[in-house]
Amino acid sequence: MALDTGNSGKQFLSVAFILLWSGVIFMAGWQAPQLIGGPFTATEQPPNTAKYYPLDKFVISVPGDEYSHYLLLEMALKSSSSNVKVTLDEADPLLRNSLMKMFSRKHFNDLNNSEQLESLQKEALVLLSGVLADNKYPIEIDEILFTRMVIQ
Repeated sequence: MALDTGNSGKQFLSVAFILLWSGVIFMAGWQAPQLIGGPFTATEQPPNTAKYYPLDKFVISVPGDEYSHYLLLEMALKSSSSNVKVTLDEADPLLRNSLMKMFSRKHFNDLNNSEQLESLQKEALVLLSGVLADNKYPIEIDEILFTRMVIQ
């Protein structure tokens, strides 16, 4: 009895090829997200957190009963908008001018009262938001913080 080795060898190679090909396809399908990446991976955008941007300090002359007083003011703006630093650098003269006008109209006794601090911050927020909007600067200010306020 003679064995037909040519036909069984072809069958063995065909079965081995099919098994090998199935294994490769299975592994490629199993690893597809890591291999391809992109749209198959879940990407979560980080939340847009607010950042604080300090402004340069400035001194303002404030009227008093007997003589003028001086106000040293340091402040920071809180914003979650993008590109705030560049916008604040461009709008700095407008912001400083508006704040100087606002504070120079205040009386020494009004500024020396610590209970007025929150209302001054809100007034400055409304003022600066309006100035930025009027001049078409695309940022929003969330809060204004007075980081240092000295009155002499």
